[in-house]
Amino acid sequence: MTPILVTLIIIAIVFIAIFSLVMYIKHKINSVTRKYLGMGLSETADLIGKGLREETTTPKAISNVSAVYKPRLMRDFPDMTYERFIEMANTALSSILTGIEKESTGGIENATDSLKSQVYDRIRDNQGRKLVEHFDDIRIHRSGISNYKSTSDTATADFEISFQCVHYFEGKDKVPQNPTQLAARVTLSYGREYTEDSKSLTYSHNCPNCGAPVYSVGGRMMKCQYCGTGVTEEVYKSWLVSSFKFI
Repeated sequence: MTPILVTLIIIAIVFIAIFSLVMYIKHKINSVTRKYLGMGLSETADLIGKGLREETTTPKAISNVSAVYKPRLMRDFPDMTYERFIEMANTALSSILTGIEKESTGGIENATDSLKSQVYDRIRDNQGRKLVEHFDDIRIHRSGISNYKSTSDTATADFEISFQCVHYFEGKDKVPQNPTQLAARVTLSYGREYTEDSKSLTYSHNCPNCGAPVYSVGGRMMKCQYCGTGVTEEVYKSWLVSSFKFI
């Protein structure tokens, strides 16, 4: 028997042994999955694959309680539309994500110091790990109000937003082929003056006649309590982005 033939026989034996071992392991795994999951290995693999696909394509669930809070919000701010609030929340989300990616809060309009601090904290955390966080190709699925509170001089509305984007960390991850499904909560607060001790926002008007401060919630015509002059506000300019959180 020639050396070449001996070598071929040895290779064939090794191949048969490996093939037999693989088939044995597959058989054992198949038996285990059928015993505990009620399905074979191929069905289990298909199920896992389907779950992974759904994870990248199914929008995240959000809390939308518009039936409860929308009427109250519209009662307090009749000069605003609900769609305008949604637009403001969606725009705030996009600018916050862009700010994190560009490592700057300069593009986030009407933001409180508290919101900027939240964004800076995330940027600093990424910088500490020498990473740049990316949110590419942002696509918003749906948005809704999840909470609303108001007093005589303040108002706060939470909006939850379900969206997808290509989310990854430059310097750590490869650019994913599929989008990531995410959800976030954006809080809009009515006011311009941030009070550190009360953690609330109050919007004050100045009477065009006597200059005295006039406080209100909502876009109604108000009267100065000192001289009686009517004062009207541009409501949408009074709302600030005060908080952001992934959920």
